[in-house]
Amino acid sequence: MRGSYQIVDPRQSVIARAVLLAEQHALRGYDALQLASAVELYAAFVAGGLAPVTLISSDVELNAAARLEGLNVIDPSTQNA
Repeated sequence: MRGSYQIVDPRQSVIARAVLLAEQHALRGYDALQLASAVELYAAFVAGGLAPVTLISSDVELNAAARLEGLNVIDPSTQNA
């Protein structure tokens, strides 16, 4: 699992989108940045003919905003164990 994640600095376009999403959905800063990243990744995957990404989060406000932005969302806290 160690190589499964890659840390990257957000591009200016992601930061700008995060500011808009924070205002539009009343999100906290890091939640808006996470959503902006997911929205851009989702668009890139779909444009490239790949399966759309799914946001996995237990944050109710973030999940609601993600759904409004058209993302697939899984909330592990509501899944049957």
